[in-house]
Amino acid sequence: MRIRTPAQKDSLHLLTRPEQVTIFRLRTGHNRLNKHLHSKLKVVPSPMCPCGEAEQDTHHILQDCGNFQLLRRKMWPEPTPIQDKLYGTAASLQMTTTFLNWTGLHV
Repeated sequence: MRIRTPAQKDSLHLLTRPEQVTIFRLRTGHNRLNKHLHSKLKVVPSPMCPCGEAEQDTHHILQDCGNFQLLRRKMWPEPTPIQDKLYGTAASLQMTTTFLNWTGLHV
């Protein structure tokens, strides 16, 4: 008789289901940010972020948006690559989902 051992979980699967959904949507771009809502679903008039600086997509929100600069510095005091925010450790991914909660954006 052979006993199976559970496969080791990756960082994403260590998160709660809602956190997993948020990270998956950010990774794939299939989310409720203006770029996707405009280009794929045609439900918003423009892909632009309300800040007016760029299209509202994952990279812009997590790395550049002026509207969330203070929140970003609070969460990540040091510059943090987007790779860490989307594919890092479970703790890094939880920081990303917490940041999104702070912004009030629903992805």
